[in-house]
Amino acid sequence: MNLLKFREIYFNKKSLSEEDMRVSRNISIFEGCTARSILTLTSGAFLVGFAKYLGASNEQSGIIAAIPVLAGIVTVFSPIVLEKLESRKLLTCMLCFIGRLMMGLMILIPFISPYKTVRVQLLIWVFFIANLIMAFTIPYAQTWLLNITPERIRGAYYGKRESIVLGTVTVVTLLMGQVLDKFEQIGHQFTGFIVLYAFVIVTAFVNIILFSKIKEPVNPVLKSGVSIKNLFTLPAKNKNFMKITFITLLWNLGYQIAFPFTSVYMVSTLHLRYGLVTAMAVLASITSVISVRFWGRIADKKSWLYIMKLMIVLQILSFLTWFFINPDTVYILMPIAHILGGAAISGVNISVNNLQYSYSPADNKTVYMGFSSAVNGIIGFVGTLIGSFFIKVTETRGISPVGFSIGNMQMLFFTAVVVLTVSIFSISKFRINNAN
Repeated sequence: MNLLKFREIYFNKKSLSEEDMRVSRNISIFEGCTARSILTLTSGAFLVGFAKYLGASNEQSGIIAAIPVLAGIVTVFSPIVLEKLESRKLLTCMLCFIGRLMMGLMILIPFISPYKTVRVQLLIWVFFIANLIMAFTIPYAQTWLLNITPERIRGAYYGKRESIVLGTVTVVTLLMGQVLDKFEQIGHQFTGFIVLYAFVIVTAFVNIILFSKIKEPVNPVLKSGVSIKNLFTLPAKNKNFMKITFITLLWNLGYQIAFPFTSVYMVSTLHLRYGLVTAMAVLASITSVISVRFWGRIADKKSWLYIMKLMIVLQILSFLTWFFINPDTVYILMPIAHILGGAAISGVNISVNNLQYSYSPADNKTVYMGFSSAVNGIIGFVGTLIGSFFIKVTETRGISPVGFSIGNMQMLFFTAVVVLTVSIFSISKFRINNAN
């Protein structure tokens, strides 16, 4: 690649045509397939299984699974760098590639030390640093795609994009679950993880190629720059945006108290095989694929805030179903829990980004979205710490009313139901003016 071509790819100085944006949106769908595949294979049951293989406890596994949420705190500082750059594509692409490559290289941890404590610590630090690096790009990556997607088609486009991405991830998840099960059955569990993380590394290279093909619009550079003070004061002074942020905070607190421990519950307590776990993930993804376009169309007719409220209700029903799941009911209720959860998270994924974007001023959007991601990261991780503490102090406790066994993790799921129920009543009292 010569210098001229390099500058053309990463340092665009021309306004994008409608055709440029259309092609870039299409490429973004395939880029999203690779990015989400990496995310899926390095989180949830796959991550918990690898953490348990390295020697992590249930509490540690839940906390590790929630590290990406904590890493969101760095997003509040990214505008200090990004808002000073007219071309932000190169930095964004390279940081995402480095973070995703680090995810794949976690497979080297067992070769570094034979001690479980050291292995778990290495996993925590490598996983945390990788997520910090990628989280730094989140505010701009979100606004980049939104900037090349006209508002009139956002609901339809995001619904289409999400359905294709989720469909691809469904296939990848199912295949990798089968791979891990096959190797575990013949006593070579680590070999299964080698195959999985090798796939992650290859996919990271494919992702950077696709990401680089998405054209970047010219970004306005603020002459005054962005100060650390502005990172907090600008969003805090915007009443509408703070109401939206508070809504997402309530969601994150209730969701993160319990969700990271659903994978721990399936792998460690119910002792389900990866094949069944991935089958449930596939069911959730299929539900997401079917429902996400429906949510997008409803949002175009009503509002993203309406969708957000509806998704919280669905997640309440999902956690309530998890509460009733035990070894006797797992095969009946687990599909229901995943269907409800899949429908809920698909709507949340597209509504949160659009709410934050719509209710932030035209200038400094990365500041506002970075602020929201950071505070949500802190609150979400606090929720996971609360969940971890709850599991630890109730480890030996359980009840069996009318012969129905309820363990500490089921009680945790019910706690999340209570928190989200309180949040939905709080949100219903909000009065928010029209978006900017």
